[in-house]
Amino acid sequence: MRPMPTAGRVLSVLVILAVLGAGLLVGLGAADATEELLNETVEVDPDTDPVSIAVEYSDDFNDSEVDVSTVEATFYNETEFNDSGTNATVLHSVSIEGGETERIVEDVYFEDHANLEYNESTRLVVTGDETHVDGVEIDGAIGGVLAYGDADSLPGFGVGVAVLAIAVAGVVARARGEL
Repeated sequence: MRPMPTAGRVLSVLVILAVLGAGLLVGLGAADATEELLNETVEVDPDTDPVSIAVEYSDDFNDSEVDVSTVEATFYNETEFNDSGTNATVLHSVSIEGGETERIVEDVYFEDHANLEYNESTRLVVTGDETHVDGVEIDGAIGGVLAYGDADSLPGFGVGVAVLAIAVAGVVARARGEL
């Protein structure tokens, strides 16, 4: 016959469950915010101009009432970006709007924008609602194609699974008297 759980064991289980709940809320809450989809240094020369930004919108905007989603692509001064992040000088910015299942391609010609210079390192940051975007592809930069995509359908899900696994391991170890 097993002994009755002590107050310490009950408290341990409650603490583990509280941590599990907090971890799931943090992980699942990340899905609702605008996220950084791509953050890369790009360099363009006259032979590779323009930079093409292709956004593949998801098949379903997760039952939201949104018909159109927007992705922002912002070019920053690379040196300033390394020092101050998104507080750096914005050289150029473009909004790319699309609906479910659409693939929208926006070409940015460096020759058309005085602030964008050939053969200079520029930071390109692409942000948007990752639940609405299946992928982002950047083409035209020296060095080839840059891509974001094929993320889990539920961002933050991996965090919840990891917290759950740790909590279960703790409960099992505690029940066996190993902790």
